[in-house]
Amino acid sequence: MRPAVAEPPLRTPFVSQPVSDRGNARARAKQCAKELGATDLTPIRESMCSTFRADGAVLRVGHFTSDPSTAQRLATMLREAEFRVPDVIATWQQDDTGLGVIAYEVVQETGQATDWREVGRIIRRLHTDIAPSEIPTGYPIATPTHLPWWNFGAILTRLEATAVVPSQQLSTLHEAAERGAEWTNIVETTPNVLTHGDIHPGNILMSEDGPVLIDWDLLSTASPLWDHVPLKAWSTPPWQGNPDAYTAFAAGYGAVDWESDSLDVVVEMRNLAATVMKLIASASTGIIDEEAARRLEYWVSPNMTAPWTWG
Repeated sequence: MRPAVAEPPLRTPFVSQPVSDRGNARARAKQCAKELGATDLTPIRESMCSTFRADGAVLRVGHFTSDPSTAQRLATMLREAEFRVPDVIATWQQDDTGLGVIAYEVVQETGQATDWREVGRIIRRLHTDIAPSEIPTGYPIATPTHLPWWNFGAILTRLEATAVVPSQQLSTLHEAAERGAEWTNIVETTPNVLTHGDIHPGNILMSEDGPVLIDWDLLSTASPLWDHVPLKAWSTPPWQGNPDAYTAFAAGYGAVDWESDSLDVVVEMRNLAATVMKLIASASTGIIDEEAARRLEYWVSPNMTAPWTWG
C-alpha cells in the first residue's frame, strides 16, 4: 500500500548551484582529507559538486542548502530501510565561502554492467515504501517545478543576455519551451511520491551486493514518472546511451499509469534544460563550444543531429 504523502517543508534541492571556484573546493577537500588521515587526494568528478577520492573515503564538496550532517542522517535512514547507499563517514559545515564537505565510504565496485532491472525494482520500492515524512528533519525535499534549471523563462532570459545565440535560434528554443509547457502538470500529477530525482549511469555503482544508489541531492516529491526521465533521456538520441538500459529499468519497475507520450514530453524538456545550461556555461568563454553547438543543432535541425556527450 502506498504511504500517505505529507507536504514537505522545503522545496529547494540539497544542491541547487554548482561550485564556482574549483580551486577553493580542492583546497577544502585537501584540508578535510588531512583531518581524516588520508595521504592522497585524487579528483573523481566535477559536476554540481567537486568530488575527490581520499584513500578510503570519497569527499564531496558543494554548496549544500542544509547542514551537511542531514545527509548523514538520510544515509542512515535509507540503509536501515535496506536501500544500498554509501555510508557517511564524516561531515564538515559550510565555511565562509559556502562550501560544505561530506565524506562517504568508498564502494568497492565489481566492474560488472549495471543491473538496470534491479535498479528499477529499487526505485519502485522507494516510491512505494518510503514517505516524505520519514526523511530526516532538515534534509530538503524538492519539487521539479522549483528546480532553477527547469525554469525555462528565467534560464532563456539568462541565455539571451549572453548574446551568444542568434535571435532566430533563440526563438526556436523559446518555441520548444512553449510546446512542452505541459511538463509541469505531468510531473505534478497525483499520486506524488518520494523520488531520487537523478537516476542515470553516473549515479549507480555496482557492488557485490548489487546496485548502490548515490547522489541523493535532488530528492523530490513528484509523479513516479519523474524517476524515469533521466535514464530515458540518456538511453535515447541525441544522447549516446544504451537503449536497453531504460528497457530493463522499466521492466524492473513494473506497471505504470501514464502514457508514453507524457514521458516523452518531460524527456524533451530535460534535453532543453541541458541545452540551455550548456550554452550558458559555454557563453562564459564568449563563444559556443563544440558540445554546446551540437546541442543547439538538435533544436534547429533535428534531422541532422550529431550525438551529444553526456555531462
